[in-house]
Amino acid sequence: MSEAFTVPTAGLIENLGPGCFVQIRDNDNLLWVEIDAVYDSEFKGRLHPKLNQGYCPFEEENEVLFCKEQITLLGCDRYCFC
Repeated sequence: MSEAFTVPTAGLIENLGPGCFVQIRDNDNLLWVEIDAVYDSEFKGRLHPKLNQGYCPFEEENEVLFCKEQITLLGCDRYCFC
């Protein structure tokens, strides 16, 4: 299924902003997040548990902080249109 999503590159990650959807790795979980804010070395966003395939430890749209190294896929042209 990952072939349907955009693989992150340094240039694409640099251009992420509010409204972009990304999949992040949090321990053993892969979670979809909608970015709300971009800081120097971190992003803040809302989890979207309904977009996750399989197990998600959260049932609500909780807010999370994450770094670019945690980003595994981009939702470009699927969940957002950058």
